[in-house]
Amino acid sequence: MTEMTDQRDMGKHPEMVARAQAGDGVAFSDLVRQFQGLVFAVCFDQTGSFADSEELTQEVFLAAFRSLGSLREPEKIAAWLQGIARNLSRMHRRRAGMNGRVASDQAAVSGEGASAIRSVERQHLLHEVLLGVTERSRQVLVLHYLGGCSYREIGALCNLPLRTVRSRLHEGRAQLKTRLLGIVAELCRCVRSSEHTARCVVERCGQEPCACVSRLTAD
Repeated sequence: MTEMTDQRDMGKHPEMVARAQAGDGVAFSDLVRQFQGLVFAVCFDQTGSFADSEELTQEVFLAAFRSLGSLREPEKIAAWLQGIARNLSRMHRRRAGMNGRVASDQAAVSGEGASAIRSVERQHLLHEVLLGVTERSRQVLVLHYLGGCSYREIGALCNLPLRTVRSRLHEGRAQLKTRLLGIVAELCRCVRSSEHTARCVVERCGQEPCACVSRLTAD
């Protein structure tokens, strides 16, 4: 498996942090652009809500801006931001609970109509699928696909060797595929009207599947 190319130039981070600590607003904006995907991914992993994660991402960078002077090891800014994101997300969950998430989603729906309903449904579906993945695999999946982190960055953030990152990503992808196949099998009209079930589609029972299932089961 080929390692994904780093999207962030790690060597420039200490320099950008130093400039931002000295009051350079452009440097801090650059840091936000570099790490907003990572912060959003951590928040989504904790909350399961896109709307809440977007708000929390803003809160994380506001908190980071206020306390940037306390960061003594600029090369560890990714882990530092990850810690802030986790803490604020936990506080949000304790403060709002599940009722808060539902209220946030309902507010989005009332403001956007049918497109917002579909968006919220996709959010819940994504979170449901991710919840079916083991915690250790979910962490690296979210950082890689939502956070845009390379294998090396995930290894540094999670204190894992590269071979373990690769292994958990492979494991997580397999679990996601199985989960998605089951969902497609249950939701797809042509599957429901045939003799297929979620189990037999995943196990390739020999029945002729619909096109969407065929794409997912393709090797």
